[in-house]
Amino acid sequence: MSKAVSRGQALHLQSLFGSKVDWDSIDGEQLQKSVIEGLTPDEIGTRFTAFLKNNCQFNFGDPKSILTKTFNPVEFLGEGWSIWKGLVDGDGLSGEEDMDVRSLELAEVETAKIVFEAYLEEGESSIKGEEKIMRSKKNPDLIRLGGNVFLGFWLDYQANKENSVLEWLYRTRKIRFIDFPGLVLRGPRGNRCLPYLYRLGDGEWDWRCYWLAHDWCAGDFSASVPASN
Repeated sequence: MSKAVSRGQALHLQSLFGSKVDWDSIDGEQLQKSVIEGLTPDEIGTRFTAFLKNNCQFNFGDPKSILTKTFNPVEFLGEGWSIWKGLVDGDGLSGEEDMDVRSLELAEVETAKIVFEAYLEEGESSIKGEEKIMRSKKNPDLIRLGGNVFLGFWLDYQANKENSVLEWLYRTRKIRFIDFPGLVLRGPRGNRCLPYLYRLGDGEWDWRCYWLAHDWCAGDFSASVPASN
């Protein structure tokens, strides 16, 4: 049985953290925005705990998981954005939020368990986004990943770039596009859309929101995980 960390060990690590980290090499503005203001104290604690459990090593070769982050449409996308509410053919402003609430319960997602599916049937090269969402909702055994996982992926990429989970997925599974069907957004003009991440030709990743009224193709993968282990 493992032994808990002693107070002396914890204080020693705190001392090393303050005196041995190369603070001059760290972008202060980025640290303030992404960590000090961007993460809650609990989230920072969770990430440091995971780092220490991994013997102060990053998962460069084979990242095991992605930590989720609370997603707020207005904070991330700007004024006029919100979670779609109510029926598909409504105005999106009232009713039940169109999201998979089970995604919100995920503090961490194991990369090996992520299921990527384009939801195309035999003979199809593309489908409308609304049809894709409808098909994804038919399987209750899969949790459709939402905004919290989308933001977790994006923050991980910002911090780790070529050593990020996104780049690992590209190298090992040739994934270039991931949308998150567990959160349907309402754009400023009343359009229904999904957030997605995609890899550019120069090797960089970026994010966008794509309208569900448009066509979605074979390489446009939706992300989900099994509802039970």
